[in-house]
Formats: sequence, C-alpha cells, structure tokens
Amino acid sequence: MNAAIETTATTLAWTLYELTRHPEIEQRLRAELAAVCNGRPLRQEDLDRLPYVRQVLQEAVRKYGPAWMVTRTATRDLDLGGHHIPQGADIVWSPYLHQNDPAHFPEPATFDPDRWPPDRVPTTRDSLFAFGDGRRKCIGENFAWTEMQIILATILQTWPRLRLGSRPPRPQTAITVKPDKLAIAFGTS
Repeated sequence: MNAAIETTATTLAWTLYELTRHPEIEQRLRAELAAVCNGRPLRQEDLDRLPYVRQVLQEAVRKYGPAWMVTRTATRDLDLGGHHIPQGADIVWSPYLHQNDPAHFPEPATFDPDRWPPDRVPTTRDSLFAFGDGRRKCIGENFAWTEMQIILATILQTWPRLRLGSRPPRPQTAITVKPDKLAIAFGTS
C-alpha cells in the first residue's frame, strides 16, 4: 500500500523542488500565508482561505502524479481506441502520462499553478486522475489535500528561504513517481 506516506511525501518533495525553480510562485505562496495567518500558526479554518496553496499542490500532483501506473480488469468486452479488450483482461493505464498529455494540459512540462483557479477546477478536475475515479477512487483524497496544505504552509512559515541543495532531480518510477535525488536547503537568508 502506498497511500498517505509515500504519495504525499513525493508530492511535497516535487512541490518544494518546483518552488526552488520558481521564486515568484514561492513568494506568492508566502504572501497568501501572511495575509491569512498574519504571523500566527496555521489553523484548520485557514485552509479554505488558501486557494493558491491548493493550486500549487494540484499542479505538483498533475505534473508528477504520484501514481504513474494503475491496473484495472475489464468487467465486459469493450473496444478501446480500435482495440478489442475482452472481459476479464488486465489493463495497464498511466494517469501520469495522461496528466502530461498536451491534449489535456497545454504545455504540460510547464509548472503552472494558475491552471487550477477555483472557478476552473470542475472542468480541469475531469482530467486529473491522481486519486483515481469511480468506485476505485482513493478514500483518503480529502485527507491528503489537507495534510499536504498543512505541511507546505508549515514549511513556508518555518523557513524563510528554500534553495536546491543538489542537482535537479530526475523522475524515478517505483510505486510512485519520486525524485531520484533531491536535497532542499532551508535557510534564513
């Protein structure tokens, strides 16, 4: 089982990496946190008032989706893109490839949290499958979003500066799409 620990950890690792590459995104996050929390620790009721924190995490999930490959079993005969799939066949599918497909997400290599403003989420949500869908949808999705928002906000409130302390990581597929090597330095200057 790869839920709750590895998936959130890898998403946060990729998020921190992207913040070291995009200081303007990091500053926008810090400004949102300062406006909402005014120097005090994050509270549960603050989470809904931090839409940009959520957008940044959604973009990390889209670009580096923790589940890179899933399997399903066909419950009936079907035609899939001109290929006959018999009932009972195992199907291997990649949400990671889907979420990096320019047909669904223009310029997929670009880290762009502005893909996810609250007024667009219902339309873009139909293309984001990091937590699955239907009866196999991850039961912990809401917990994961809350956990990641709290951790990211806490890191940003605790350390005033992030910088990459290693070479840029390369995606490595195991159970999740994780960085092969990543060191983030937290500093005060």
